[in-house]
Amino acid sequence: MKVSRNLWAVTSLALALTLTAACGGGSGSGDAGASGDSGSVTYAGFGGTGQEAIAKAWLDPYGKESGVRVVQDNPVTYAKIHQMVDAKNVTWDIAQGGVDFGLEGNPRLEDIDCSVVACDDYADGPFKVYKQGVPLFVFSIVLAYNTDKFGGNPPKNYAAFFDTAKYPGKRAIDGTAGFQGILEAGLMANGTPRDKLYPLDVDAALKLLEPIKDDLIVFKDAAECINLVSSGEAVMGNCYNGRVKLAKDEGQPIDNTWGQQIYLCDYLFVPKGAKDKANAMKLIAYIAKAANNGKITEYIPYGPANPKATASGTYAADAPTAHQLEGEDAPIVMDSAWWNANMEKAIEKTTAWLAG
Repeated sequence: MKVSRNLWAVTSLALALTLTAACGGGSGSGDAGASGDSGSVTYAGFGGTGQEAIAKAWLDPYGKESGVRVVQDNPVTYAKIHQMVDAKNVTWDIAQGGVDFGLEGNPRLEDIDCSVVACDDYADGPFKVYKQGVPLFVFSIVLAYNTDKFGGNPPKNYAAFFDTAKYPGKRAIDGTAGFQGILEAGLMANGTPRDKLYPLDVDAALKLLEPIKDDLIVFKDAAECINLVSSGEAVMGNCYNGRVKLAKDEGQPIDNTWGQQIYLCDYLFVPKGAKDKANAMKLIAYIAKAANNGKITEYIPYGPANPKATASGTYAADAPTAHQLEGEDAPIVMDSAWWNANMEKAIEKTTAWLAG
């Protein structure tokens, strides 16, 4: 769930959020059609169950429909993209990642062709199309809780994270990304309106965490969050929704509330100098197309990023986008521009606060 892979370990974070779309409208047909020069395209993801779901939902069907050979690779690292592009030896045509890579004016990325990709579909959604990136799917950091501890009185939203009187016990918190999302949730619980959260007052948010500091258990890996909560060592924690669902299905005493879930989104982008740029744009168009984007929920509990898409299949009811509550419980969508500019300072402050 950084606005980087630290937050998207389950998809194997986000992060992604709400800058204005830089692409103009296009036809957005997204149909698998004639192949590019080489008749192939290479997709680089993060591996694991996330990439397996992507392959089943989009990569394999696109290959069958178009006749284009889809090659997969993993794991994505920004360092490798830098190396490929700078050496003019680019072997990936599409890469999966977050907005922290820089999707506006990045010299190492190609511009998205909005005459091929349905960029306008995203105009009213929580995640916009960037000049060099297209939203892939939505996942979230949710407030997970141990069902044995709270029974019929579970927490409703992240305000419970700060209420140790009503909900006593330890809290698991991600210590790798400057307390992203938790800072926003804390300020909201203290009365800050959503539209007044940014620029984020990190110092003020940390003061709100001070009363529960001794109740925090800091983790550095997404799997730790599930282990801490399901074991009861922590009564609640900010965990990835997909991991909570998996643990719950395995019979572990864990569930989550959807109130104030912290929305995250992975993006697709094309490295500069990609050998199969034409096929890359066609595959992105296929994935982004409203008729196709919701197919991810057939294989994993992530939601479509295209607001015009409809989730379908096994995990449709467990996708973050199926729980868009209103009012104070509405999803928290972080300001990616602010976080990208202030991530290092936020991490410095939260690290010093933990050590103090």
